Amino acid sequence: MPKDNTPSTPRRALVLGCGGVAGGAWSIAALHHLEQQLDWDCRDADVLIGTSAGAVLAALLGSGISVEQLLACQQGTSDRCQWNHDTDTGGALPPLPGARFTGKSLVMKGLRGEVSALTAICGALPAGQFDMHAFRKLINDAAHGKDWVDHPATWIMAVDTDTGKRIPFGKGGAPKASIADAVCASYGVPFWCPPVTVDNRSYIDGGVASPVSADMLVDSAVDEVIVLAPMASRQPDKPWHPFERIERSVRRYMTSVVDREVAALEKAGKKVIRIEPVAEDLKAFGYNMMDPGRRQRVLKTALGTAPSTVKTALA
Repeated sequence: MPKDNTPSTPRRALVLGCGGVAGGAWSIAALHHLEQQLDWDCRDADVLIGTSAGAVLAALLGSGISVEQLLACQQGTSDRCQWNHDTDTGGALPPLPGARFTGKSLVMKGLRGEVSALTAICGALPAGQFDMHAFRKLINDAAHGKDWVDHPATWIMAVDTDTGKRIPFGKGGAPKASIADAVCASYGVPFWCPPVTVDNRSYIDGGVASPVSADMLVDSAVDEVIVLAPMASRQPDKPWHPFERIERSVRRYMTSVVDREVAALEKAGKKVIRIEPVAEDLKAFGYNMMDPGRRQRVLKTALGTAPSTVKTALA
């Protein structure tokens, strides 16, 4: 739960971006070193924003689970971790998708220039069929079966497949959804995971519109925004594998989105602390951020790179 702020304590938001299995592991390592260097508990953020894999982490933090618990679960040293990292996130490839589009309306909006090309392409992909039962159980257990987490300002980002608009579930004015529905919608990776229906509207991965949605805080009362963006990087590598080259092209686009959102926050007078993977992390990621077989390598690499990455971001 957030602590009471004093005049000397900035109101701080924590934004956790998309990134699949690898991005989740990287984020936990980065959060571990962020807490150490700031002498701060991430659960004390005044606002938590999560997208896709970041939505899972935001929901867990918002439910009171500590970063140290998350790290112990990743490392296999926790006797309270009920998540099977080898099976609960699926394999390196998705199950065969369904026959319907993820979001047919997004394709038309893309042709009219109303949404980005990435959003339109994602809408054209077949809807995923991955069974989200393990995710729902994880989130419901963390929230003790309640409709929402205890943290009073936890925003879970998804995209409405009809309008293409980003929806911050949990924020005032957003459609009402259970925390499990919100997280599964936010994690609704096109071609991989199914869209989620809330009040007869369909929602998918918030990352198809923005990797972080940090600009949701432009008009907020926070003074400082910490952004963890696993799908962005200002220190690109030069991979030889053609699939990695494609991944880096997507990453360059997502980095440009984060650039714009950070600029908007800074223009609004917010201090932004931006933490992203470096070249060594990208090498550990490879080209498939959903591959659970790379998770341990990513975590080990990030625990080594994060001290310097976080220190540079805080400087």
